[in-house]
Amino acid sequence: MATIQNLAFMSKERLKDLISVVNFEYNNSGFPPFPLDIIHYLLPLKLKFLKETYVAADENKVYGLISLEKDDSNPKRLKISQLFLRENSVEYAELLINYVVNKFLAKGAESFFVVVDEADEKMLKLLSDVCKFRILADEYLFKIKKSDFPYEKKHGYDFIKFSKNYEVAKIADLYNGLINSHQQPAFQIGEKYFNDNVFVGIRNKITFKYVLENPDNKSIFGYFVISTRNSSDFILDVVLAPSYEVYLADILKFVKSEISKRNLSWTLYIKVKSYFVNHKILLDVMKSYDFAPFKKSKILVKDLYKEIKSDNPLYNKQIVFNAPAY
Repeated sequence: MATIQNLAFMSKERLKDLISVVNFEYNNSGFPPFPLDIIHYLLPLKLKFLKETYVAADENKVYGLISLEKDDSNPKRLKISQLFLRENSVEYAELLINYVVNKFLAKGAESFFVVVDEADEKMLKLLSDVCKFRILADEYLFKIKKSDFPYEKKHGYDFIKFSKNYEVAKIADLYNGLINSHQQPAFQIGEKYFNDNVFVGIRNKITFKYVLENPDNKSIFGYFVISTRNSSDFILDVVLAPSYEVYLADILKFVKSEISKRNLSWTLYIKVKSYFVNHKILLDVMKSYDFAPFKKSKILVKDLYKEIKSDNPLYNKQIVFNAPAY
């Protein structure tokens, strides 16, 4: 009979035969060391700040592992960031996913999401048909090395500056206003996310947040985040107001300059998400630089909300259930 327990109470040497199924963070950041892993396990959901991992074992053999991380943008939303399985052990994925969903719903979580390569039909079917996650959006991933982007900045970027806590209301309005209205319940972000990070000295991910500001009227027309776990692989998330998408080229040049100061050899992963109203224009900008998507994935969500299609008379309204829709 299969049992599930937190990895904090199991030897990590037993994981060597597992194969990664979902690992979209580009770099295996490892697991919290002892005794931090046990301390973190005991924390309530609102205080958790590291990856938490659960393992499925049967007859003293490990068959699967799942890792969750709290989404910085929503304190009650968790991301399934890693899923490892022994070969031909997909049934343990269902067991692990349902276990952590039910466990963290009881702790106060309201939403779960996972990003899966669209070519992985077996995992998509498991998540959508069996575990009742909903496929809500696409994520396009571009992989760029320093040598792939020869363009140099030829002038200063006075309109790009670090974001400040007093600007969070403006940034939240920009960000959430760019999300397709029928997808806002799943992807909108609260103002607290745009504040400076807490536990920055403890967490294994370093994040830098910037805004693009019109110097004439001080209005904000863009926001982007650079994050890294190892100072070698960097992730870039960008939102730009309509008609300002061309500034993506300036952001890329700025980012190249900034991360080159920290590491002479690096890889930049750029995400473009389809739930933003102008994501197709951002894709066109990337295409104009001859950058092709490295990977296209599906974003799957399981939460308290149900998406309303655009041809529904209730379009632009939200339906909230009293119990999780799963």
